[in-house]
Amino acid sequence: MTLSVRPATVADAAGIATVHIGSWQAAYEGLLPAEFLGGLSVPARERFWTETLSAPEACHTVLVATAEGAVAGFAVACPSRDQDATAEVGELASIYLLPDHWGQGAGRALHEDAVTALARSFTTATLWVLSTNRRARRFYERAGWSPDDRTRVETTNDGTVTLEEVRYRLPLGG
Repeated sequence: MTLSVRPATVADAAGIATVHIGSWQAAYEGLLPAEFLGGLSVPARERFWTETLSAPEACHTVLVATAEGAVAGFAVACPSRDQDATAEVGELASIYLLPDHWGQGAGRALHEDAVTALARSFTTATLWVLSTNRRARRFYERAGWSPDDRTRVETTNDGTVTLEEVRYRLPLGG
């Protein structure tokens, strides 16, 4: 399998949407309500990603991992969106892979390139992860991230789904 990581373009919106929904449905099975996961919409996510990728001034770095030319995963890096953040703090806002690509190096490649992008502008990075997502937490901890004792509870789906998250932090050495 030939894997590459590159900046995303608007043409990648459909592939990113497919990854976004497919990865949520697989990674969060048993962690979030089945009705919520089953109701996620690839067309709605494609519209979101088309708009996001059409407005690069939104300060996001969006990367895609492709395998054999198809989008297998994506990552988003940006300035931190946290209220307690300073200008020196960036955020790994998301990293998702299609389940068929889990454990094959695509996540590590996306992570490495996203952290490199963050290190160009920030001295520290943060990310939020679902507190019950043990697989993701192990991935980030192996990559050097540490929980910083900050938690949050968000709701989605008109308040019917609760997301309990923990924040991780990574010094970027800049």
